[in-house]
Amino acid sequence: MKQKTGTYYYDGSFNGFLTLLHEVRYKGVHPKAIVKLKDKQAALFPQPNYVATRLEDAKQIWNGLRSQNYSALKTLYFAFLSEEENIEIQLYYFYISWQKQRIDEQIPDKATGSARIYQLANLVEKEKRAVERFLVAGDFPETSYVKLIKPKYNILPLISRYFRTRYRNDDWLICDINRNYGLQHQSGSLAFVAIKPEQLRNNTEDKTLISSPAYKKKRRKRSLEVLA
Repeated sequence: MKQKTGTYYYDGSFNGFLTLLHEVRYKGVHPKAIVKLKDKQAALFPQPNYVATRLEDAKQIWNGLRSQNYSALKTLYFAFLSEEENIEIQLYYFYISWQKQRIDEQIPDKATGSARIYQLANLVEKEKRAVERFLVAGDFPETSYVKLIKPKYNILPLISRYFRTRYRNDDWLICDINRNYGLQHQSGSLAFVAIKPEQLRNNTEDKTLISSPAYKKKRRKRSLEVLA
């Protein structure tokens, strides 16, 4: 039986986090800490406060928050993808402040003590746009079927719509070598795929470094590396 407070565990996915917010919204739980716990760990070392991902509950929270304030929901999602340490408990408090703000309309939109959340969301969005610009500037996907990126933040989920729309008639694979997974478009289907380090080493596709002068000048100032 789950306690109403204490440390809560989830699988690390955004749907898992939304499921935890469902517990907050409808079951009155009050986490003091939120910790990622892989499914295998949960099976081997079951935790009383482990919240298994439930897609229907996650969807219910997503749709509800979107109807309330899409901008705030976007901030929540982008900040989550920053993967900053202890981001989950920060987002929990952001969510609580958001709900209180709905009751007291006199509270300004960003006056809820959540400056760090907005800052992280902005940083993630900037990196998302930078990755999109650099990949397009490199004549992707004509120059290579495979593109490797090394972003600071987990931006693959954010660029999926852009590249699916822009290159819907091409096959391509964008790999995040920091996180060992990729975004693959093949025969009209888009999917996230696990990538092993040895697969990247053994891949024979052209992976020449993007060498445009504009990229070289900006590269040192950015938190991202883009490899062809």
